[in-house]
Amino acid sequence: MALPESDLIEIESAAVEFARGAGDLLAGYFGRTISVEYKDRAQQDPVTAADKETQAYLERRIAERFPTHGILGEEDDATADGDRVAPDFLWVLDPLDGTTNFMNGLPVYASSIGVLRRGVAVAGAVYIPWPANSVTGNTGSGIVVHCRSGGGAFADGEPITVYQTDKLRGDRLVGLPGSFGASTRVGKGLKGQPLGQLRVTGSIAYELAMTAMGVLQFAVIGAPRMWDMLGGAVAVQEAGGTVMTRLSGRRQWHTMESLVPAWDEKPPTMADLRKWVAPLVAANPTLAPLIADNLHPRRRPVRRAVRGIKKAFSKRQG
Repeated sequence: MALPESDLIEIESAAVEFARGAGDLLAGYFGRTISVEYKDRAQQDPVTAADKETQAYLERRIAERFPTHGILGEEDDATADGDRVAPDFLWVLDPLDGTTNFMNGLPVYASSIGVLRRGVAVAGAVYIPWPANSVTGNTGSGIVVHCRSGGGAFADGEPITVYQTDKLRGDRLVGLPGSFGASTRVGKGLKGQPLGQLRVTGSIAYELAMTAMGVLQFAVIGAPRMWDMLGGAVAVQEAGGTVMTRLSGRRQWHTMESLVPAWDEKPPTMADLRKWVAPLVAANPTLAPLIADNLHPRRRPVRRAVRGIKKAFSKRQG
């Protein structure tokens, strides 16, 4: 059953309000010395006081406004998930995407909110730092890129669209993973074409917001978690773009629809959703499938060596 438009408007409006509040909190922390912890021994996955306070703020506001909805946040205590089945409505949060940028004083980060209904994205709101701009009406520290299903996408109320082109342009910006060259080879459908001017921002949500706004002509996201991509991905779709993905167990790229296609038959647990990961390509409807169909993983050297040994051994046995 389709969700009433009035419900969608209420959810989008609340998401914008919450994202704005999160952005104000983060702006207050930015440039200050803040406490940092690390989730890994290599100290490459930091979490700061800003991450934690922003998530607590978002969880509190959502629980007050939508007490029957669930919340999946990056900074949640994963041990509390247990076998809880995900509710029909789920707010998926990344309170601060781009933490390393943030703690080093680089204003390239985002606070991302995405809302799922039985696995399908219905709304999103992504705060990003942005200069004051008379065109968008932004007079503060940033803007909120927001949308609802079927309602279009906006930056602080101004309509936005993905970059429109039938062919890749070498003078346009593109978002690619830092490991792209080592991990991916380009198929013949893109050979000889200029991919564009590479930018690695360090924030998935930021790159998807930039794609929705037409700043990036496309973005390739290698292995995002659900909280990294949801708010920005639905914004790309509502901005007239296409998001291609390849869910677990599927070999072919396909247009992003439900993030959990089997939800109606077997609703996932919160622990299941916390493990969700899938590559994405975001662009206009012409470029997205072209790019996705021409991205192929490079074989790892060890795997190539093992296959070579097996092949040689089988020949000797024959």
